[in-house]
Amino acid sequence: MRVFSLFVIATAFILQLFSMDYKRVFAGELLDKIQETHKLILCAGPYAWPYTSSANYPRGFDIEIIERIAANEDLYLDIYWAEQKMRGGLGKALRHSISKGRCHLYMGITTSDSMEEEIEEKNLEYTIPYMGVAYIPIANPDVPDFIKIEEIKGKYKPGVAMSTAIDGYFFYNGYDRDLWSRKPTEIDGVATQEISIAFVMSTQVAKARRKYKDAPFRVIKSFEPPTELRWNIAGVLPKDKEFKDMINKNLKILIENGTLQEIVEKYNIPYFKPFDKVGSSYTAKD
Repeated sequence: MRVFSLFVIATAFILQLFSMDYKRVFAGELLDKIQETHKLILCAGPYAWPYTSSANYPRGFDIEIIERIAANEDLYLDIYWAEQKMRGGLGKALRHSISKGRCHLYMGITTSDSMEEEIEEKNLEYTIPYMGVAYIPIANPDVPDFIKIEEIKGKYKPGVAMSTAIDGYFFYNGYDRDLWSRKPTEIDGVATQEISIAFVMSTQVAKARRKYKDAPFRVIKSFEPPTELRWNIAGVLPKDKEFKDMINKNLKILIENGTLQEIVEKYNIPYFKPFDKVGSSYTAKD
């Protein structure tokens, strides 16, 4: 019994040393190692298009963004496919990928509320936000352009997905809404002209336009999403100041010179620069 106890203690000690060494490397030497190997490794979801995809082409705007950064830094981009299953969700994907040192960067993470504690627990931190996402209206030709969401109150009954932030927003603010489940979706309703207007997450427009290439619906570009219906997106990385500074520097360049917007809009997604104020991420859905 004593031998077993000593074995357990020794094993725990070795694991602790390994963990300490891992954190030490990621605390100040990560960028050096990346530059030595000339390789930047991105963790990405294989089924997260239009963010990332192992099968679709183009492979996702996050992959294209990091490809630009790797090229700017004379690095080769490699991808570790971090499968994100329903059980455990994003937290589990992070735990079994970037937290285990299998990559250097994970993109496409909402920056507020629900993820903050989890990011800190995993000894990770955010990059600067590089884009905003929001619930936006897609509408058929009979719906005129509008700016504020209040303009449609009492005039239309927009389609929304059940149990989402937009569903809750309409319910608590006294709007009529048309509830849709997964099959068919509110996007299908607009595309087949069963309904005139729906509110969807801005990144969903990529899938909508791919599925319905010739449908007459459009994004109402004049719309200004209220604070409660918008969020910022960033990457997460290990706590290494030099590496974080390098990624942030490149993201700023891509934002300021319009390249990032060009990449995102290639997927038929309306690009929002990072918002000054955002809503809670607890009910945000992609």
